[in-house]
Amino acid sequence: MFKNKRLLLITLALVLAAVVVLGMKIGYPLHRLTAFVLLGLGWIPLVVSYRINRRLLRVQKHRLKKKARPLLPHAVVALILLAAFYVTWALFPVERSPLAGMSPAALRGEIASDFSSYLMLRKTADDFVDTFRANGLLTRRLDGLSRADRATIRSLWRDGAMAFLEFDLLKGKYRGFHQVDYVAEPQLHADAFLLAYMAYIAQYNACMQIVELVGDNAFMETLLNEEGEGIPADSYFFMKQRLTNPNVVLRLNAAAAYYELVKQDCTFAPLVVADFLVRRKTFVQSLGANADLFIENPLAILERAAFETVLPVQKNVALQMSHIRTASRDYLITPEILARHLPELEPGDILIQRRNWHMTNIGIPGFWPHVALYVGTPDEVNACFAELGFQPMETIKALYPEAYASLSGNFSDGFPVRVVEAIRPGVVFQSLETSARCDYLGVIRPNLTKAEKFKALLGAFSHAGKPYDLNFDFTTDNLLVCSELVYKAYRVGGELPLVPEVINGRRLLPPNRLAEQAVESMGEGKAFSFVLFLDAVEKSDVVIERDTEAFKASWQRPKWDVMQD
Repeated sequence: MFKNKRLLLITLALVLAAVVVLGMKIGYPLHRLTAFVLLGLGWIPLVVSYRINRRLLRVQKHRLKKKARPLLPHAVVALILLAAFYVTWALFPVERSPLAGMSPAALRGEIASDFSSYLMLRKTADDFVDTFRANGLLTRRLDGLSRADRATIRSLWRDGAMAFLEFDLLKGKYRGFHQVDYVAEPQLHADAFLLAYMAYIAQYNACMQIVELVGDNAFMETLLNEEGEGIPADSYFFMKQRLTNPNVVLRLNAAAAYYELVKQDCTFAPLVVADFLVRRKTFVQSLGANADLFIENPLAILERAAFETVLPVQKNVALQMSHIRTASRDYLITPEILARHLPELEPGDILIQRRNWHMTNIGIPGFWPHVALYVGTPDEVNACFAELGFQPMETIKALYPEAYASLSGNFSDGFPVRVVEAIRPGVVFQSLETSARCDYLGVIRPNLTKAEKFKALLGAFSHAGKPYDLNFDFTTDNLLVCSELVYKAYRVGGELPLVPEVINGRRLLPPNRLAEQAVESMGEGKAFSFVLFLDAVEKSDVVIERDTEAFKASWQRPKWDVMQD
């Protein structure tokens, strides 16, 4: 029985802390170094525990050696067998290849047809890389990308992902080339092998060039990994991992050696073979120049495993906290108060909110923890945007029928739907009386044209129904948080001086920081105008309407209401 179990528990606690740091990217971009430091510290209590228990181990040492010595040769042979099994499994598939059942004439025709497919895929991969190299989009910062730029990246990436999938199908088909009898049909055997080898090189050379273009742009990687629009989840991650996958490296090295044995039997045109050799040389040189991938990729796997371990816990905690409020009183801003100020609101206004005594306030930085977008009723929308020369609600109906249906009815509280926002279920439509049922409410107005505001509303409607992003990352569009919905809506409508920041490796703009940035650009001739500030006085349970200066200072307030003056 080991003594000092507390020391072992300390080691386990440090390992857990390292997993959390990696998964949450705490201290980004030094999160990996921080995790390694924690793991290094974990050795200290482990070594101390070992030294304490060394006497016990010393007594058992001779007995263990005596038992282990006869097993050592068996262990070595077992390792050799495992290595041989791994190499055989990786290089020689056990399933019967479709090539083996073909007659020589049929196989010759099949190879000719698939060779044409290879040439087409090779050109597709070249065009894919050349387009990205020419437009420079993969090297750009995400903050500098317009919605059209993002759409272009996603469209090109989808086409590239499909081409890579077709390369996989071609490689899989000819992976069993060895089942074509080399003695009876040496040329067909060699051509089948070389076709698979050329597909490998063309595919991985293109992959390497894309990886070089993306470089260390982690946010671009996140964008490429986003699922949707025909793009599988984590497509870039798995593409990058292939470059250092042991199976792939083993196959490519074995193929290089085997090519030297069979190249004299290949019948492909010399120009095709010469092109293949150039691509192979380029790929090998690029892989050598990016040898750090052999360290980075395993670290990325470790980081992803930590993230996938931590994220469910984070989601569960966030969901549980969203239901906890440590006060029994009602919110101070009532429907009656909102009704008095309703005429002051316009479609496109940004609602900045705070509810006291909610546990979720703990994890959100700053005084203001939530924002929403005011839309208004159908009559308000038509009246506000009538000058645009078309029927606004009819346009919404044509483009986003579900949004139109939501806006045309009442919410479950009996009040008209007037707000779109991202809350725990996702992007939803609500009444103002439900959305702004809070303790503090600030309303600001972007100083944009009516056309730009209408586009912003359409931009928000395009996200309706999407889930809430409990990872809090602005990089992707398939999941959203409250401030992300407002930010991305106005990225469509018109540029506002709202700039996401990098926090723990994620691009985000917390609501309080959004309020701060809006205040910095507030006033006549600037990006934002002040509309309304309803300020709670917690001690007397009243709401006071404050002026512009009070709102401008609100983002600096302490996080906790009990600290208010």
